[in-house]
Amino acid sequence: MASRPRREATRPVLEAAPPSPPAPHLSDDDLAELARELDAIRDAAMADLGADDAAYIRRVIAAQRQLEVAGRLLLLFARRRPALIGGTALLAAAKVLENMEIGHNVMHGQWDWMRDPEIHSTTWEWDAVSTARSWKHAHNYQHHTYTNVVGKDRDLGYSAMRVDDDQPWHPVYLLQPVYFFLMALTFEWGIAI
Repeated sequence: MASRPRREATRPVLEAAPPSPPAPHLSDDDLAELARELDAIRDAAMADLGADDAAYIRRVIAAQRQLEVAGRLLLLFARRRPALIGGTALLAAAKVLENMEIGHNVMHGQWDWMRDPEIHSTTWEWDAVSTARSWKHAHNYQHHTYTNVVGKDRDLGYSAMRVDDDQPWHPVYLLQPVYFFLMALTFEWGIAI
């Protein structure tokens, strides 16, 4: 059997389109002024940080730990329903503080200026289903780079809920109030997925 001559595949050369300007209605001077203003806001905020801020986060961490210990002790010795409910409520409050007020802000780098390795964004790992690394990519990069941009911000309805008119409508969204409630109960797992 004679072999056919091999043809080289040719691909068209695609030239990259020049990037579109970030704000076409602003001149280069306008952008430079905006950058100076934003730098000034950051510099003022950094100059204002100090002992009061450090004391605040340490109080929040102490309160979170106390709530967790109290909740576990209450559950450990609970013999009646009110103690079970109270212990569960204390643990829930501790978890909310840990994930939202401490973890969320630590992983945003809010406390990096303290140079405390226990609450530094590069070393923090929280007690959650998703790792700090994956959360920082999904939240810090995808959400904060593309805040509320349909198709790019994964936090916009978490791909499960229609929360913006630009999202295509589908009949499954009629059940949104039901699965919104269910997602709230399993939020940590929903975020990880």
